Amino acid sequence: MAQNVSWDFGVVSIFVSQALLAAYLCFELWRNRKAVASFVYEIKNSLRKKIAASLVGLFVVEQLLFSLDRLLTVQWMFGALLLVGLGIILHHKKDARIPFVGAFLISIVLQALLATMQLFVSGTFASTMLGMSVHKVAESGTAVLEYAGQRYMRAYGGQSHPNIFGGITLVGLMLFNWLLKYKKTLGIRKNIIYFVVLISAALFFSFSRAAWLALFLWIATLIQSRKTLRESQITMMRWIVGVFAVLLVIFFPLVVTRTTGESKLEQRSISERTADVGQWGRVMTKHGLFGTGLGSYTAALTNVAGDRRVPVHVVPLLAFAEIGLSGALLLLFSAVLFRLRLKWKVEYVIFAPLVLFDHYIFSLWAGQILFAALLFQMFEVGNNDEADNNQK
Repeated sequence: MAQNVSWDFGVVSIFVSQALLAAYLCFELWRNRKAVASFVYEIKNSLRKKIAASLVGLFVVEQLLFSLDRLLTVQWMFGALLLVGLGIILHHKKDARIPFVGAFLISIVLQALLATMQLFVSGTFASTMLGMSVHKVAESGTAVLEYAGQRYMRAYGGQSHPNIFGGITLVGLMLFNWLLKYKKTLGIRKNIIYFVVLISAALFFSFSRAAWLALFLWIATLIQSRKTLRESQITMMRWIVGVFAVLLVIFFPLVVTRTTGESKLEQRSISERTADVGQWGRVMTKHGLFGTGLGSYTAALTNVAGDRRVPVHVVPLLAFAEIGLSGALLLLFSAVLFRLRLKWKVEYVIFAPLVLFDHYIFSLWAGQILFAALLFQMFEVGNNDEADNNQK
């Protein structure tokens, strides 16, 4: 709870995964303290980098100074700092990548199994440890599809919304593909196929249109680069397409309901998202220069009912509203001074549906992990035979 008022996106908390990741990063910083000291020395002895670091510091101060809720901003920055630190470590330590990918995939497989159970019982159970609340297909507020007078539950997995679960399962499939691309020892064993089938089905039953579209774009990029793929990757792709094709035929009426937007629930969803854009415009009128503060966008929606205090479902709009024009300029100038370059890859088109049709990839810890994992699987590992031998 923030500002002594309770709403879903105003909750201040720390996750077990954040605590574990913070402990790991502290350990790595201590173990590599000489490299850290060398990095700091390099910044101190470069005027360009010193100015860039000062701009980043000014950005942080500005965010805290003008934030509508400093606790929410500190919470957002803490999570982002953890993921940036993890990205730096995984970029330099190739042999540390497989354990993290393995842990991530295990969690996704368990969530896919949980989603299967949810579909059978048409509901979810509450769990503080898993961060889950009760959802029943007959109750208002549960993400469902309506067809022929019946309500059909969408798969939540271990997430707070099926759209997030759809994104998580998409990342799971992409990480399996990453493993098959760089790990010669894995091959295309049957157990991997079982996991791929399970996760593909879970992605389908999330009925997340953004995740479906992102999957389609990803498959298209794989087909485009099929000459560089291993046979195991091609086999995996065929299984994913096959699972979706079979489920599409079986549940075609529900797919039509979800994609055409003609049902009452879909119409309400569209109207609410349109209203969210209107709210964004009013927020920008008041906070366009300095922003609302990272993680604090919903704190600006004071005249909105609690259940509608949600971020705008377009990440670029949400990010700009939170950092403001001045924050965007500070980040831009610091990136130029640090000489950061983003090498274009066709895989980046996968991000489009996730950032243009939802907000969780920027607003929630689970979504931020998903974003980091999407970037991770695009790492160019090259020859990883030595790491393979170490993993044996």
